[in-house]
Parts: sequence; structure tokens; C-alpha cells
Amino acid sequence: MPMLLSTVYRCVDLISDSVSVLPLKTYKLDKEGFKSEYKEHPAYYLLDLEPNEDMTRFVFFKVLMVSVLLTGNGYAYIERDGNLNVHQLIYIPSEKVSIEWITDKRGIMRKRYRVTGFTNLVEPRDMIHVLNFSYDGIMGVSTLTHARQTIDIATSSEESAAGFFKSGGAISGVLTVEGARMNDEQKDQIYQTWYERMEKHPNGIAVLEGNMRYQPIKISPQDQQLLESRLFNVSDICRFFSVSPVKAFDLSKSSYSTVEATQLQYLTDTVLSVISKIELEINRKLFLPSERGMVIAEFDTSAILRTDKKAQAEYWKNMFYTGGATPNEIRRENNLPRKDNGDNAFVPVNVQTLDMAIQQKTVDNIGNSIQENQEENERE
Repeated sequence: MPMLLSTVYRCVDLISDSVSVLPLKTYKLDKEGFKSEYKEHPAYYLLDLEPNEDMTRFVFFKVLMVSVLLTGNGYAYIERDGNLNVHQLIYIPSEKVSIEWITDKRGIMRKRYRVTGFTNLVEPRDMIHVLNFSYDGIMGVSTLTHARQTIDIATSSEESAAGFFKSGGAISGVLTVEGARMNDEQKDQIYQTWYERMEKHPNGIAVLEGNMRYQPIKISPQDQQLLESRLFNVSDICRFFSVSPVKAFDLSKSSYSTVEATQLQYLTDTVLSVISKIELEINRKLFLPSERGMVIAEFDTSAILRTDKKAQAEYWKNMFYTGGATPNEIRRENNLPRKDNGDNAFVPVNVQTLDMAIQQKTVDNIGNSIQENQEENERE
């Protein structure tokens, strides 16, 4: 199985974990587009805590993304209550879902989902369908499908390496018996004796009879470029998953600056596209038509910075000095208690709007004129 390859396992585990750790918040939008958390909405805790009675948010998005990457498609059935509000998101393995086309009254072909165990076809509005790479926008294609040749080569390399090390690093050779003709039974006995000796004593020596001679075949793992091919396989598989080899723990050509830049590149090139797929699919199907444009669900990507204290501190510092966050808002996001008088936003005193600058200039001019008149009167 491809998941037995360490690079494939790491890439799938990394991408699925990166999505699973992000809180998925439900927001209410006002007329000007400003967002506030909408905790009263039925979908709020369902999306952020428990999509269904069997899974937490982490487990749900973990298995959904694993299915997307390995099979090309990730499915979740939207179970609704009597008011058509979402009640549960039920993960469905991709092998239990198929696409069927029906013709409506106007003769237009419409897509429906056939789910094993369901009596009726499922309408698209009741099925979360996250696609991997797709040629037609209807069905996704597994990353493994495109990487099949590379993965087969990598698997062969791993099997070759396993066989090499299992034999104790011994290279192949020819054992000859001079001046004698042996039957098949005698040959099998020599094979068995030699195998048992090398298995119990790898890299050891073997005692040969006087008329026996061992001639090694001079092909080493280096000559086969076994190690080099295994390193290449890591990079090649990572390309298919849009993951830097550094994220797959291949540090052969990395430095501190490379690791730092890789994290930002990974977030923008890999994670952002994945979470955008999920957000768009949820927002167009989960909420009622009357709520569109007023209620949305978004992943909170700031959770990624939770372990990077330096970046987190710099972010909140900039938010504070631009009036973007109050002290209590910053304390709330860092799990600190509320402070008295901490609900006001602050800005530096040397920063002001252009209107205020013009107004202040006018006041200064008036003040200077008054002062000049007073000084002139005193001189008279």
C-alpha cells in the first residue's frame, strides 16, 4: 500500500492535520461586511466542536482530507432537522458513494449521489463533496493516481533496500563446486545451509569445503544508486502533494532560513487552497438560502501561529498600535482574564487623520494670529 511509504504517509498526515487543527467559526455579517462570531447559529458548535455524534471536529476533517488525498473525493452527508437547519455532518467513505445522472422535467441532466445504505438518491445540496485535482469538476482524481509511477519506483526501492539489509548487507555471488556434479537435492541442501548461515550471522564468514569457491558479483548498492534513488523519490512524491521535502523531514539541503521560508510557502501554496475548497463547499450548501451573504463559516488560520510566539506577539502588537484590537480582545485570544478599562482601542498620539491634521493646522493659525495681535497691542 502507498501509505506504507514514509513520504506518502508524512504528506497525507501533514496536510490533513493542518486542516484539522484549525477552528472553523461561524460568523454573522452586517450590512457593511463586518463579521462577528455567531454562536447562536445551529451550525456554530457543530462545525467547531462536534460535526456528528461519533466524531470531533479534528477527527472529522482528518478523515475527510485523507479521503480527498488518497481517493480524490471526500463526502459528508448533511442531515437536517425539521426547519432545514443542519443537524449533523456524517462522513461517508468514498467507496460507498457513486454519481448518477437523472433527467428533470426540462430534459436537463442533473447530478445525484447514490450512497450505499440510503434508500433514495441524495441531492447535491445535502452532500458536502470536496474534490482533489479534477478534470471535469464532477469527480476528483487521487494524488496517488498521478504519482503512481513514482510511488511504484519508490516501493521497489524500499523493497530492494529491505532485502539488502535483511541479508545483512551481503551482496550476491556464485558458489561453485569444482570437480563434482551435483543433483538437485544436493544443490538445494547447499542453498539451505548457506541461507541459514548468512541469516543467523549477517556480515559474518562462512566455512567452505576444499572444492568450493565463492565468487561475489561486484554490484553494490552504490553502483545501483539505491540510496540516491530513495532520496530522489522523497522529492518527487512531495512535488505531487505540493509539500516541500523539508516538511517531510528531508533536511539534506536545508538551512534555518530555508525552514522558516518553507513554513510560509506551505501555508500559502498548500493549506490555503485546501481550506478554501472546504469553506466554499460548506458555505454554499450548509446554510439556508435566506442566510446567504449574512452567515459564513471560515477557518481561523491564526491558530497556526499559536506555537510561534514571536510571530504571534508581533501580530498582536501591530493590531494594538493600529487600533485594530483592544487590550481585552488581545487578552481573550491569549487565554488571559479581562482587565478593567481594557475595552478601548488605542493609537499612537503622533498618528492622526488628514482631516484632523488640517483642522489642527487651522487652529494653530488662528492661535498664532491672536498671539500676534496681543503682542502688537502690548507694544502700542
